[in-house]
Amino acid sequence: MPEKLLQLAERLNISIIFWDFKPPLDAVYWCRPGLPPYIGIAKRVCENRTYFRCILAEEIGHHKYTVGQMITKTSYRYGDRLRVSKEEYRAMRWAAQYLIPKDELLQALRNGLSVGELEEHFDVTTEMMEFRLQLTDVQEKLFRFTREGRLYIAN
Repeated sequence: MPEKLLQLAERLNISIIFWDFKPPLDAVYWCRPGLPPYIGIAKRVCENRTYFRCILAEEIGHHKYTVGQMITKTSYRYGDRLRVSKEEYRAMRWAAQYLIPKDELLQALRNGLSVGELEEHFDVTTEMMEFRLQLTDVQEKLFRFTREGRLYIAN
């Protein structure tokens, strides 16, 4: 279990419940005014520590950046879809920056770690690492040597 994230959720007064969500739903953040917030996580997610860490971090990111109530639903209005998309991006960005701090990432890159090694070093999924490497705070410092499969700090 990712103790540091669980402690953060506790400090933020977020209750975490484990549920038998049906795929593809892995987790949900739920809050209503006047009630404590909840993160529901599919029990099957706990079988993979790395994936669990990434999912929990993203859901905590929703707590930090979601405005008002956000429940998964089908949206037909463009404005609703755009709002949800922005909130998903903000939550994912927070999670990536929390799990993979910029200074530690840049140092790991200076040490010559490949993308796969970075995933293992930070205990994150491929998707989370790829997302983190695309964020502007890191992207402006990088360039790629694709033949070697390694990322290097730009001068």
